Amino acid sequence: MIMLTYSEIQKYLEENRETELKTNINELHPADIVQIIHELPVEYHNRIFSLLNDQNASDVLPELFDEVREEILKNIQQQRLINIIDEMETDEAADIIGDMEEEASRNLLEKIEEEDSETIKQLLLYDEDSAGGLMQTEIISVLQTMKRDEIIEYIRANIGEVENIHYAFVTDDDKKLVGILELTRLLLARPDWNAEKIMEREVISAVVTLDQEQVAHLFRKYNLIILPVVDEENHLLGRITVDDIIDVIDEEASEDAYKMVGLENEDRVFTNPISSVKKRLPWLTLNLFTALLVSSVVGLFEQTIDRLSFLAVLMPIVAGLGGNSGTQTLTVITRGIALGELTIRNTWRAIFKEVTVGIINGLIIGSIAMVIAYLLKGNIILGVVLGTSMICNMFIAGLIGSTIPVIMKTLKIDPALASSVIITMLTDIGGFASFLGLATVFLKDVAVL
Repeated sequence: MIMLTYSEIQKYLEENRETELKTNINELHPADIVQIIHELPVEYHNRIFSLLNDQNASDVLPELFDEVREEILKNIQQQRLINIIDEMETDEAADIIGDMEEEASRNLLEKIEEEDSETIKQLLLYDEDSAGGLMQTEIISVLQTMKRDEIIEYIRANIGEVENIHYAFVTDDDKKLVGILELTRLLLARPDWNAEKIMEREVISAVVTLDQEQVAHLFRKYNLIILPVVDEENHLLGRITVDDIIDVIDEEASEDAYKMVGLENEDRVFTNPISSVKKRLPWLTLNLFTALLVSSVVGLFEQTIDRLSFLAVLMPIVAGLGGNSGTQTLTVITRGIALGELTIRNTWRAIFKEVTVGIINGLIIGSIAMVIAYLLKGNIILGVVLGTSMICNMFIAGLIGSTIPVIMKTLKIDPALASSVIITMLTDIGGFASFLGLATVFLKDVAVL
């Protein structure tokens, strides 16, 4: 297998040896071509993509970063795009066309083959984050009355239309899904057996409106490689393959990670600076107001801090550990929600567990902090105040970190969205209020430290 390095490709381009480069780059795996395009400077993206044959281009285009794909689509000739779309599976074609401007997508749909156009139009009606948005309509579907040899001949006749054939789906005369037929069982069956006798009747399927997170959960739970998609009346519509679900899992993980820091849309390393500012500024503005709220709590104890200035040195310890503890709890609970581990029956048990963990961690960390504070200042009361406030804050962290995402999920709000800023704000307020409040009460007769 040919390998091309970044420097070799750049040399080809600089020396205008595009004919030679075209031959070599089309021998690469599409995933390697995607990586090459992402690594090259922006001015080379369209040149590299123009060298790809239609098949490679159809595999590469859906895998490119959004901003790179948008740039290529702006510059590509319509006939070239039609040829590329023709090579794609229907789900990928629908994704590409769905991301285009309305007029451009309408013009494109008018130019491609009528059968493909109608299929893509139907797929575009489904939510892109649903089973319908993920499915491809290229499937092997056979009637339950067909004999083994008939099924094999049918698969041979349609092998060019469907990739990665592991199963044939079995339907009745009304196109309703009644079973699934593994190809190994088909080959081992007797010639006179029909599909109804060979098939597995227990079929895991997804309704076309099912959310993609729940679809991924089905793949994970039942170790699936292919999932049939049906309508409300169990008519077979298409299939979802495991490679699409890997993309969904990556997407959902990235989405949750972005949302936890206030980025609802992806912000990549080389995203335009203005776009990055637009994505980050609202979150930072929200953080500004939550920080002002926290500082107002600290302001209530201004006289205590003036008199006992060393408290200012210890305040970040209480707040920081509480925030970290809350984030740990938030991560565990949010993941449990995403994986379907939390149900109505076990939610309170999970909250109790996280609160217990917070208290135990608080007792251990608070005891260590108490000893350190005593060794530094020689004041046991200060140590007790610091240790007690840390126990209180880690209790707050466990309670808030476990209940906030559950409450947000109940309200049908993504638990990853804004949970971290709320938890950070509340643990900061809890930490500062408990530490400075206890210091005000128990250290009122202590001289300046």
